[in-house]
Amino acid sequence: MANRMILNETSYFGKGAIENVPTEFKARGFKKAAVITDKDLVKFEVATKVTKLLEEAGVDYALYDGIVPNPTIQNVKDGLAFVKEAQADCIIAIGGGSPIDTAKAIAIIATNPEFS
Repeated sequence: MANRMILNETSYFGKGAIENVPTEFKARGFKKAAVITDKDLVKFEVATKVTKLLEEAGVDYALYDGIVPNPTIQNVKDGLAFVKEAQADCIIAIGGGSPIDTAKAIAIIATNPEFS
């Protein structure tokens, strides 16, 4: 059973939590997601669990797997360029601290360019 926590946004955690991703995406009226992760999570098919759900739900997405451990400012800049080029209006982070923290930085700059 998935649990739900609302802070400044909604977070799902626990068994089955990823099943809520397509529903949340559609409920918010997004058009295209940028899925932010790292190469190992793609290689070991962890990210695939989410992208498969997106595909099954007909959600348009672009995958960025360029996040590295202890990401640099350049890593954020590269991810931001990817999000802009993909014309994504939503970011879905998959992974641990590096992908999630980098995705947060990308989202902050994408929506508040003055912080770049």
